[in-house]
Amino acid sequence: MTPHDDLLLLLRNALWGEPIQMGDEKMAQERYEAIMQLAQEQAVTGLAGGAMMAGGIRLAKEPAMEVYALTGATQQRNRQIDRAVAALCQRLEQEEGIRLIVVKGQTLARHYPDPSLRQSGDIDFIVHPDDWQRAMTLLRERMHLDICDTHSEKHVEFTVKDIDFEMHRMLTVFAHPGHQRYWEQTVMPEIWGNVAHTDILGQRVPVLSPTHEVLYTFVHIFFHLIIEGIGLRQFCDWATVTERTRRDVDTEALQRHLEGIGLQKAYTGLGAVLTDRLGLPMEHFPYPISAQEHQQVDTLMENIWKMGNFGHNQKYAQERGILHGAQHLWRIGRQASRFAHYAPAEAWWRIPYMFKWWGMKLRRMITKE
Repeated sequence: MTPHDDLLLLLRNALWGEPIQMGDEKMAQERYEAIMQLAQEQAVTGLAGGAMMAGGIRLAKEPAMEVYALTGATQQRNRQIDRAVAALCQRLEQEEGIRLIVVKGQTLARHYPDPSLRQSGDIDFIVHPDDWQRAMTLLRERMHLDICDTHSEKHVEFTVKDIDFEMHRMLTVFAHPGHQRYWEQTVMPEIWGNVAHTDILGQRVPVLSPTHEVLYTFVHIFFHLIIEGIGLRQFCDWATVTERTRRDVDTEALQRHLEGIGLQKAYTGLGAVLTDRLGLPMEHFPYPISAQEHQQVDTLMENIWKMGNFGHNQKYAQERGILHGAQHLWRIGRQASRFAHYAPAEAWWRIPYMFKWWGMKLRRMITKE
């Protein structure tokens, strides 16, 4: 078995409790290191480590201590992020009456068998357009936070106690103008009209409804795939939310929205990763996956392994500047063309869109706007 096979076995155990068959002997140090290197690249160390402990994998003393420390650190960080999400909703929504929806992150972790093992990141939330200015005033003038406005049409950023937040004015940005219009005119009114809620540390947290959560989780994956690459953590998110909400998702509405944003074929194509590699039962995926789409999984997985989580395996020559921008555009062109068959309009429009985006960014760098 390869390290890739080993990691997928561990992830299927973490997601569904699938038995682990790795032999009865103590795992060799080299095998352990290869698995955990991959897990780090794919942002699933907590899930892999938790599966090793729960699945009875025999390790030498040093790797066993490392797994215990890694999973413990993941759990501790999740507790910190949970507290931050609860505090955010308490202050903005309950105390100030600012309408918001928390997305991704901790709201997806709740679908895992053990939410504390999902590797957490920043906290993303969208604010209702009518409440945006009040939210900005609160954060800047009353909470005295340093708001980083990178001139993004999508969001602003701030940090509180070593936790990064992204406050969205737009949930996502499509390259194809018709897809963006459909999303803003059809999907977003539905989202604000069907806000669901979950409980995090006793705090009522507004979240996406099941149908919109499944949709947005996938859109986020596809866009990162065609821009810089995407890791297995996001596919684990998609698999668990698909499984846990399958009885609550309106599959007709989901299909209508996928067609409206040009991603119906991409949904089933990428969905083959969930069924063929992560062990989601075929009958639990909402739509049929063609034989050709199953055959294309190897190509998808090769890219996932190569690029790593958000493309972090592929280093830039510079962290910023013109050379960085040129490399970024080249990577987008390569990724978009490689997977354009899943969503031709969105993939091909992404290339000129990013030329425009980098042109605007370069102008701001020169003019200091």
